[in-house]
Amino acid sequence: MLNSRRRIVGAAALALLPRASPAADAPFRMAYFETYSPLSYRDEFGVLRGILVDILDDVWGRQMGIPIQHIGYPWVRAQMLAKLGEVDAICTIATPARLEYAVASSEAVVAAPRRIFVRADNPMLGDLQQVRDLAALKELNPTVVSYVGNGWGQANLAGFRVAYGVDYESGLKMLLAKRGDVMIDNSLTMQYSLSRHAGGDQVVMMPASLESSNFQLLISKLSRFVGQLPSFDKTMAQYKKTAAYTDILRKYGVKA
Repeated sequence: MLNSRRRIVGAAALALLPRASPAADAPFRMAYFETYSPLSYRDEFGVLRGILVDILDDVWGRQMGIPIQHIGYPWVRAQMLAKLGEVDAICTIATPARLEYAVASSEAVVAAPRRIFVRADNPMLGDLQQVRDLAALKELNPTVVSYVGNGWGQANLAGFRVAYGVDYESGLKMLLAKRGDVMIDNSLTMQYSLSRHAGGDQVVMMPASLESSNFQLLISKLSRFVGQLPSFDKTMAQYKKTAAYTDILRKYGVKA
């Protein structure tokens, strides 16, 4: 049952064509970044898994009692589908651009510090260890690795030299291949991903937290479920106090 709800849609379902309004009994359609482990990713069998998937399945599906469908996409596609109302929601950082087409939950689903990551052999390492904010980083003028669809990067990296990967995984590989000096992302995802890539142990996490990355539920303004946000906020706040929440984080090697 769980795997069937987390099915990956076929190519035909990805076409951005006008559709009729969803039936009253249609499930809440959650779209995820399909290669952003451990938050959301497809396993070797093509099943969508991850911290966000498990938490929202529990809170929205079980606690709130509303059927939910989890669907993985390339990140740019997921955001576009939410903007067009083709899916009901995404779970990510509430940037100004995203708030033009979605309403954000007040309660974060997951929060993680955003850190700077650099290869240990980078000649700028000593200076980067002293950086405490983006202004100080900008003065060093490093090449920052980002990726297409990175809303935080679009909102915060103006004026930086930026090298773009087509997605998060390719951006990470660019950092490992020395095609950029630093990569800035949430510490949870970066540490998890680096531990699973050859050469990842050569990348160092800088001590300063630039800010907290709050992954909020962003429901499309075109979704019939947008009125459920107050209920979600209340349920999510209560759920985060339970052992079930910490168990999910621990399952993916994360501490609450």
